[in-house]
Amino acid sequence: MREGVEVCKRCGNTVAGQFQRVESFERIALADDPADPNCGHYYVEVVHVMRCSACEHRQEAIATRWPFQTLREAETERDSHIIGKG
Repeated sequence: MREGVEVCKRCGNTVAGQFQRVESFERIALADDPADPNCGHYYVEVVHVMRCSACEHRQEAIATRWPFQTLREAETERDSHIIGKG
Protein backbone atom coordinates (compact mmCIF):
# COMPACT_ATOMS: atom_id res chain seq x y z
CA MET A 1 0.00 0.00 0.00
CA ARG A 2 1.07 3.54 -0.65
CA GLU A 3 0.69 6.33 1.87
CA GLY A 4 -2.51 8.29 1.36
CA VAL A 5 -4.63 5.48 -0.14
CA GLU A 6 -5.28 3.38 2.95
CA VAL A 7 -8.66 2.98 4.60
CA CYS A 8 -8.76 3.24 8.37
CA LYS A 9 -10.08 0.00 9.82
CA ARG A 10 -11.59 1.85 12.79
CA CYS A 11 -13.29 4.97 11.38
CA GLY A 12 -13.31 4.27 7.62
CA ASN A 13 -11.37 7.43 6.83
CA THR A 14 -10.18 7.44 3.20
CA VAL A 15 -9.03 11.05 2.84
CA ALA A 16 -5.73 11.23 0.93
CA GLY A 17 -2.84 12.30 3.12
CA GLN A 18 -4.57 11.46 6.41
CA PHE A 19 -2.21 8.57 7.20
CA GLN A 20 1.29 9.16 8.53
CA ARG A 21 3.96 6.50 8.77
CA VAL A 22 5.09 6.34 12.39
CA GLU A 23 7.26 3.22 12.34
CA SER A 24 8.70 0.61 9.97
CA PHE A 25 10.03 -2.90 10.53
CA GLU A 26 10.80 -6.14 8.71
CA ARG A 27 9.27 -9.50 9.52
CA ILE A 28 9.05 -13.02 8.16
CA ALA A 29 5.60 -14.39 7.33
CA LEU A 30 4.47 -17.77 6.05
CA ALA A 31 2.45 -17.63 2.83
CA ASP A 32 -0.50 -19.81 3.81
CA ASP A 33 -3.16 -18.63 1.34
CA PRO A 34 -3.84 -21.42 -1.21
CA ALA A 35 -4.53 -18.72 -3.84
CA ASP A 36 -1.01 -17.32 -3.39
CA PRO A 37 1.41 -18.78 -5.97
CA ASN A 38 4.08 -18.79 -3.22
CA CYS A 39 1.92 -20.75 -0.77
CA GLY A 40 4.16 -22.70 1.61
CA HIS A 41 7.07 -20.31 1.14
CA TYR A 42 8.20 -17.52 3.45
CA TYR A 43 7.98 -13.79 2.80
CA VAL A 44 10.31 -11.13 4.11
CA GLU A 45 7.97 -8.17 4.47
CA VAL A 46 8.70 -4.50 5.02
CA VAL A 47 5.82 -3.22 7.13
CA HIS A 48 4.88 0.41 7.77
CA VAL A 49 2.82 1.26 10.84
CA MET A 50 0.41 3.97 9.73
CA ARG A 51 -1.53 6.36 11.98
CA CYS A 52 -4.91 7.78 11.01
CA SER A 53 -4.96 11.50 11.82
CA ALA A 54 -8.76 11.45 12.17
CA CYS A 55 -9.02 8.88 15.00
CA GLU A 56 -5.35 8.14 15.95
CA HIS A 57 -5.80 4.43 15.12
CA ARG A 58 -2.60 2.62 14.11
CA GLN A 59 -2.57 -0.15 11.52
CA GLU A 60 -0.03 -2.02 9.44
CA ALA A 61 0.52 -1.61 5.71
CA ILE A 62 2.82 -4.03 3.88
CA ALA A 63 5.12 -1.93 1.69
CA THR A 64 7.11 -4.71 -0.01
CA ARG A 65 7.54 -8.46 0.27
CA TRP A 66 9.97 -11.00 -1.19
CA PRO A 67 9.32 -14.77 -1.29
CA PHE A 68 11.86 -17.40 -0.19
CA GLN A 69 11.55 -21.17 -0.30
CA THR A 70 12.95 -21.83 3.17
CA LEU A 71 12.81 -20.12 6.52
CA ARG A 72 16.62 -20.10 6.66
CA GLU A 73 16.82 -18.18 3.36
CA ALA A 74 14.28 -15.65 4.62
CA GLU A 75 16.15 -15.20 7.92
CA THR A 76 19.44 -14.73 6.10
CA GLU A 77 17.91 -12.06 3.85
CA ARG A 78 16.22 -10.27 6.74
CA ASP A 79 19.48 -10.23 8.72
CA SER A 80 21.82 -9.51 5.78
CA HIS A 81 22.38 -5.86 6.74
CA ILE A 82 23.46 -7.00 10.21
CA ILE A 83 25.93 -9.66 9.00
CA GLY A 84 27.29 -7.46 6.20
CA LYS A 85 25.78 -9.06 3.11
CA GLY A 86 23.47 -6.22 2.10
